[in-house]
Amino acid sequence: MMRFQFLLSSLIATAVLTGCGGDRQPLQVGGQESPENRIVAELVAELASESGIPVKRRMGLGDSRILLEALKRGEIDLYPEYTGAGLGLLGLAQAPGADQAATLALLRERFEPLHIDWSEPLGFENRPGLAMRADRARALGIVSYSDLARRADRLALGVDSEFLARSVDGLAPLSRRYGMQFRQIIEREVGDRNELYDQLIDGDIDVALVRSADARIDMFGLRVLEDDLDFFSPHDAALVYRQASVRRFPELETILAQLSGKIGDEQIRALSRRVTLRGEDPRDVVRAELIRLGLIEGEVPTRDRQALSLAVSPSANADGEAGTVLRQLRRSFPTSDVNLVRSSDPLGAIEDGSVRLALVSAPAFFSPGSVDPATGQPPLRGGFEAVALVGSSILHTFALGPDIDRLEDARVIATGPQGSSSYSAAQSIIDGLELSAVLEPVAGDTPGDLADALIDSGADIAMLMQPVGNSTALTLLERGLSLIPVTNWNRGNNRIVFPYLQPGRLVPADYAPFFPGTQVPGLSQPVETLVTQLLLAGPAAARETVLGTQGPASFIPRALPLTDQAVERINVAIGTAEEIYPVLPQARALAPRLPRPPESLSPSPAASGLSLLAIALLIWMAWLLFRPLSDPDQDQ
Repeated sequence: MMRFQFLLSSLIATAVLTGCGGDRQPLQVGGQESPENRIVAELVAELASESGIPVKRRMGLGDSRILLEALKRGEIDLYPEYTGAGLGLLGLAQAPGADQAATLALLRERFEPLHIDWSEPLGFENRPGLAMRADRARALGIVSYSDLARRADRLALGVDSEFLARSVDGLAPLSRRYGMQFRQIIEREVGDRNELYDQLIDGDIDVALVRSADARIDMFGLRVLEDDLDFFSPHDAALVYRQASVRRFPELETILAQLSGKIGDEQIRALSRRVTLRGEDPRDVVRAELIRLGLIEGEVPTRDRQALSLAVSPSANADGEAGTVLRQLRRSFPTSDVNLVRSSDPLGAIEDGSVRLALVSAPAFFSPGSVDPATGQPPLRGGFEAVALVGSSILHTFALGPDIDRLEDARVIATGPQGSSSYSAAQSIIDGLELSAVLEPVAGDTPGDLADALIDSGADIAMLMQPVGNSTALTLLERGLSLIPVTNWNRGNNRIVFPYLQPGRLVPADYAPFFPGTQVPGLSQPVETLVTQLLLAGPAAARETVLGTQGPASFIPRALPLTDQAVERINVAIGTAEEIYPVLPQARALAPRLPRPPESLSPSPAASGLSLLAIALLIWMAWLLFRPLSDPDQDQ
């Protein structure tokens, strides 16, 4: 009996100790799939782990409705949410100018019966909005939602399934508020929101639903339209949590206080940029940030992801050819950090080792102004090679002065900075046509800034070597500047000395998509000009060796050439059939592959001897098989 009582007491004590937290159930942190949501959820999870709270991550569960339902059922303990979305879940709407404290008080009051509470705001907003490619919005004259409503019946809109279903602040009430009906609605699941950006940049849709904290808005130069009738309410970030979870984990209250007002708009964009544009894991990004802020101890882990950044000129269209190449690279190299780096000299960025690839026109490979006696052409800039052909660049020659209608009349030609494709092309043209004009290089951090610098340069002519639709060229056309022809290029031996510049023609149809319904200003008829190839360039292998104090030394670029496999993957992704100009140095993987030669018909002496021996054996075996047999009677 005493033994039974002792055993029963032991079992009761064990149960009590277990219930007192010997094996506490983990804090279940939920979240949506968006980068901003995952970053906030990881901030809570990391701080909780450092505080000794066991954590279970449940990211990517679904939209706000699913997460709230999971919270009510106790399947998760907290998740990041936005005040505007919270009001929408309650069937409420509030004006954009509403007081933040009043909104939060209302949410806490309405969620109290569910035993759910809201934290203090984290410090950033993530408001929904409609965005377009900047060139498309400019061409259609769309700045606001009201402008969009007037053209919506000819446009395609891309949204996620959550926005499509919301009854207060979703697509249907938005359409009713502005009276707009789109030609086509493209729906994507919440976890596939990234595809909306791809479709928008590729031109498959005209308008896309975005969130204001997403770093890709600035990266791709998208235009977020003005919500001129104040449809969307503020979406201040906060944490929604079960009150029971704070009682179970008192340390959680301290964590919520730590995060209050600590994540600003710029900070969340910077963290989001690392996740969405550089492909880093949200958990690694958050941990490094918490260590940097001194909120947790540790060392920032070294990243083992290979960098494959792409340098482009400041005037390159992030929502055009540069954005297209960027996405193709990311799809081809999902384990690499691939992002855009703007540089006045993209090839120079390869040279100093800050990037592995550059998007340039063919003239950037050369240093005009002199002729290499060995080739009869301008000398090549050493250390670079063409990796893939992306498309074409066209010379845009704008008259800056009212009395300038011929290239030969120019005394000063403004162009991009030294090292840029435009600068090299302009110098080649001065040399090839024996012009007396001097070059005036100018710079600008954005396409608009470069356009302003060209106009303010005081030059007679501005030259740009860019693809059709370049934002700087569009800006100059919109400001009423006219394109003038480049003629007589075929005279002399220009096609031999400058084979990377070929005669071409700009026609109004090239720019008609950017000026729908109106005549293209400055391009009312075809204009003779020059065209060249738009290429991806990478570091080339060292080819020169000199004698140094310690023996032979090579001029080795800081970045090694891309592997043959990498070059092949890039070309498969881009898929251009045209060959690269033969005068340009090219990656080894692009060299023609010769057919395998047939096997030699003259075998070696050893092989011949073995063949003869085999033939002799066959003859002997045949003789044994068919030789006549002797008659035994005759032998007797």
